[in-house]
Amino acid sequence: MKKKQRIFKKLMYLPLVLTLFSLNLRAQTPVERHGRLQVNGNRILNQSGEITSLAGNSLFWSNAGDTSDYYNAETIDFLAENWNSSLIRIAMGVKENWDGGTGYIDSPEAQETKIRKVIDAAIANGMYVIIDWHTHEAELYTDEAVAFFTRMADLYGDTPNVMYEVYNEPINQSWPVIKNYAEQVIAGIRSKDPDNLIIVGTSNYSQEVDVASANPIIDNNVAYTLHFYAAYTPHDNLRNVAQTALDNNVALFVTEWGTILNTGQGAPDLENTNTWMSFLKERGISHANWSLSDKAFPETGSVVQAGQGISGLINDQLTTSGQIVKEIIQNWDTTTTTGPTTSECNTIDCIRNAMETAQAGDEIIIASGTYNFEDKIVGAFNRDVYLYGSANGNSANPIILRGASATNPPVFKGIDYTDGYLLSIEGDYWNIKDIEFKTGSKGIVLDNSNHSTLQNLIVHDIGEEAIHLRDGSSNNVVDGCNIYSTGRTQPGFGEGLYVGSDKGQHDTYQRACNDNTIQNCVVGPNVAAEGADIKEGTMNTIIRNCTFSAEGISGVNSADAFIDLKGAYGFVYGNTFNLDDSDIINTGVDFLDRGTDFNTGFRDAIFNNTFNLGGRASEISTARKKQGSPEQIHVWDNIRNPSSLDFPISDGTESFVTQSCPVWNIEPCVPVEGNNEAPTVSFQSPTSDISLVEGYNLQIEVIANDNDGTIDNVKLFIDNNLVRQINATSYQWGHSQSPNTEELNGLLEGTYIFKAVATDNEGATSETQFTLTVITEQNPSDSCNFNTPSQNGLENFDNQQFSNVYVLGSGGPDLSNLRTFTINWRSEYNGLYQFSINTDNGIPDWYINLKPNITFQFKNANPELSISNSLIPNLDGDYWVTSDNGNFVMVSKTNNFTLYFSNDTSAPACNMLLSSQRNEATKINDDSNTNLKLFPNPAIDGHVFISAKNENLVSVKVYDLQGKLLLDQKADSTLLRLNISTLTSGTYVIIITGTKSKKHSLFVKK
Repeated sequence: MKKKQRIFKKLMYLPLVLTLFSLNLRAQTPVERHGRLQVNGNRILNQSGEITSLAGNSLFWSNAGDTSDYYNAETIDFLAENWNSSLIRIAMGVKENWDGGTGYIDSPEAQETKIRKVIDAAIANGMYVIIDWHTHEAELYTDEAVAFFTRMADLYGDTPNVMYEVYNEPINQSWPVIKNYAEQVIAGIRSKDPDNLIIVGTSNYSQEVDVASANPIIDNNVAYTLHFYAAYTPHDNLRNVAQTALDNNVALFVTEWGTILNTGQGAPDLENTNTWMSFLKERGISHANWSLSDKAFPETGSVVQAGQGISGLINDQLTTSGQIVKEIIQNWDTTTTTGPTTSECNTIDCIRNAMETAQAGDEIIIASGTYNFEDKIVGAFNRDVYLYGSANGNSANPIILRGASATNPPVFKGIDYTDGYLLSIEGDYWNIKDIEFKTGSKGIVLDNSNHSTLQNLIVHDIGEEAIHLRDGSSNNVVDGCNIYSTGRTQPGFGEGLYVGSDKGQHDTYQRACNDNTIQNCVVGPNVAAEGADIKEGTMNTIIRNCTFSAEGISGVNSADAFIDLKGAYGFVYGNTFNLDDSDIINTGVDFLDRGTDFNTGFRDAIFNNTFNLGGRASEISTARKKQGSPEQIHVWDNIRNPSSLDFPISDGTESFVTQSCPVWNIEPCVPVEGNNEAPTVSFQSPTSDISLVEGYNLQIEVIANDNDGTIDNVKLFIDNNLVRQINATSYQWGHSQSPNTEELNGLLEGTYIFKAVATDNEGATSETQFTLTVITEQNPSDSCNFNTPSQNGLENFDNQQFSNVYVLGSGGPDLSNLRTFTINWRSEYNGLYQFSINTDNGIPDWYINLKPNITFQFKNANPELSISNSLIPNLDGDYWVTSDNGNFVMVSKTNNFTLYFSNDTSAPACNMLLSSQRNEATKINDDSNTNLKLFPNPAIDGHVFISAKNENLVSVKVYDLQGKLLLDQKADSTLLRLNISTLTSGTYVIIITGTKSKKHSLFVKK
């Protein structure tokens, strides 16, 4: 049962009139104004159903000792009265190696006493307060978290002020791990507090909200945590990630953000901060800035200048970042807007205003009548348009723009044909229906608009195209359109429907307009160019159940087909194509390879259409190869009236076409009695994608069958290059009976597509493929220099943390107190954002920022660094740097040691030789054609045998494909029985060393 809320004491001794007067003058507190917050779809609403976005500060780790203590009522009182703060976040430290036992796990009473000062002060000031379980590994303390939050819910669950953040920042934990933990804590909270807001952290430092949104927690008041830092430009992509989560209909809460780098350092980025704030405000997302502290330089994300304490906050002794944050919080209007609205419009101004202020769930209803536009506004890409919408709906709450009557639709009429799109949409999830568009340069243009629907629209008398899906617009549906009289000013560009952009425009517009569907439309007459033009760069375009008329097609700009297919995976079926006495049309569907090497001229299916060709059936093909070398074009089961051949003209098209249903077709290929059934084909060996080391020996076997005939041949391709065609029934390549046993070998490091194509006795084909990844040898180098200096620049280490360091050799530093080593290197920006060590004993400090103490060159060949004044004995000096299977390696240039930073629990296998010894080391012949043999391969039980001829075996080592040593067996004989029972099924690298030779190869354990 809810207890009665009691915030303000009664004023017992003042006259009643003065009391009322005083209360009227006092502004409402945030909690008085908004009450209990409730998730509704992807928004957080207040007690009045208004979208609510709070703004405030996050305190620093409560268990930290390197900042003044702001966990007190004085801080909260000041923020409420002077900063207009509606929110404060408590970052209660749980347990860290550096906290000296001051975290909650070791000192629960002290921590609870500390945070309750803030909670009580926030409630007294009418502010919202987040109680945050501040750790990167909350699942290790699940029982403690459940008990703590259950107690907090019992104490404070009757107040609308309190929110529970059950996991601050998971790092490498997967979402299922986080979700399992969170559900246990939420159950505890809900046992005492059934309705206050709960916030759950997400993977990768609370950034992967999109992953969480795909598998959300079942609770009616949960939001998901997003953290970002404005000066760290890779975080810009998080806006797209956040939008994906919102589109999946979950709510977000930014419980930490900074103006600076994600390291807490660097100069504030005001421009990108403002971009982020606009993003949050437009979507009604609340936020708390990290952090209210006064840490010393190089920490630049603190609000208060170093060491100034509470007086620094009160006296406005703020950092540059603090000044920016204060300005944002003071001027933040917590109410974003009301919920979805319905606008009924009968004027152009009303329509424009409603579209400009639209939000998810809005419905704009247009009264019947003609709307004659007399001016234009600016739309996408600064184009002149008559109507423009840029807001985003979502899957549950699209933005609807529709006519009031489907049978008497409103008419939008532009000024002329030469300039001005009638409708420009740049937002996602718009449903536009029951409207007529006429007289504009283009009719409807979607720019980077996704998941939108255009339904029951009439578009005519247009200068160029009627409907254009452009700039990455994907997953849209055009349904029931009626298009005619296009290309009035430019006939060669007067397509009815246009998807994507010409390759000459790909620098301006995103080319990948994918997964769009055009259905149930009537296109023509007097469509001057193709009825539909599907451009290069697009994929998975469906055109079905439409009617096309060729009457009035111009022939200008080679427009002599109903449809042009220039992308990949185009599906044209169930349509009716009427010649209507046109003498321009020369084919039904043109398919083209535009030479862009990206989704062009590949896998088009044209089937179950009807072509009414009148007296020109003998002149017009069903489909035509018009350009380049298209692949896997299938044309079948089309009806031609009068009855005639699909390809009556010999123009080479038939050599590019297969007249049967492909296995990848959008609809199942159903065998029809009397028709040929396509063959089946599969790889017998290997059966799936594989990885091999350079110098491999590969054999391939294919199985092909034909239920209603025979197999004519099977071809094997590597990256579409023919290896060999086999016409017999044993389909093997690289075997001992092959004409060239080395035909599959010799590929260098890289990824290759192996494709088998089976053709039956009637010419039908089927195909299958697998991917071969060739890698360089994964066995460790003879020495621990790891092939430095590297001929390439250092690969990216994106905020990578390592918990172990192995000092290989002698004379290196003592790093046994390492807790974590962090490197944040982005080659594309030539930016080293973090290079630091955390220790577990504070020697020489808890946190050691090495970045100011190094000079480096990582981007180009011979990457290197120099360290000075690190305060760590024997660390200063010059190093080559490299990456070894994702681990960070520093090889001393002048001393005999290597630093190997890794998360592996064992050191790498390598020999630490002196420089002179390296040059004198015995060289062993590495030749795959030696007398060292391994059998059986693949291994089918727990043992394999290794034999040697004319020499003795010395050692056998087995590695996984990531280079980790799994088995190391010494030997002194000519035959070794190796126990592999501990290995799981998979592919492994084996290194066999003899007294005279050495062999490396792959073997498979089944």
